Amino acid sequence: MSSPSDARTPILTPDVNRYINSLLGTPDTLARRLEEHAKTRDFPLIGHTSGNWLELLTRAIGGKRVFEFGSGFGFSAFYFARAVGEQGEVIGSEHDAHELDDFEQIYGEHPLKKRIDIQLGCAFEAFNATQGLFDVILIDIEKDDYPKALETAILRTRPGGLIMADNVLWGGKTAHPAAADDPCTAALQAFNEQLFSDSRIQTGILPAGDGLSVSLVL
Repeated sequence: MSSPSDARTPILTPDVNRYINSLLGTPDTLARRLEEHAKTRDFPLIGHTSGNWLELLTRAIGGKRVFEFGSGFGFSAFYFARAVGEQGEVIGSEHDAHELDDFEQIYGEHPLKKRIDIQLGCAFEAFNATQGLFDVILIDIEKDDYPKALETAILRTRPGGLIMADNVLWGGKTAHPAAADDPCTAALQAFNEQLFSDSRIQTGILPAGDGLSVSLVL
């Protein structure tokens, strides 16, 4: 879903990061359960700050239909599910069956679960099995698949919709030349250049979490 936890370093200073998190207040009970589960597994999360951006931006455009390239056990889906409302839907994808087991166990009978459908298997196959346009698409899969996911997403995101991607700053590594033995950084640098050069979208990068790109489909 995201980067190895030992590869991530804070983009913001610790004090600023703590301050922003303090403004968000105490996370929802389900969000806390998801976060605690991640800690027990040393699983990298997009984080509450980035999650708050996912929810805010989805609400801002009136998003009701979301697709996730990479869902893990449903952390980012939690924020999307809150944003889309009772009539909305969040379609996710995850190649590891145990992540879906964790999703089922952690969400239990929570009302938000009815808005989320995480498909087991290849993210691209799950996406191709859907029809119609999406309001929001999140990219959070293997980094060398980001360019393909972006090209796929642009064709299926409505005008005025958003495409977001996690880890685009990669602990600050994308700001420096990639080492020969660091294909992830190189892939993300190429992806970032793609984001800002494609005339079909307008892009900005939020220095939240590990870097969250936001692209408006024109």
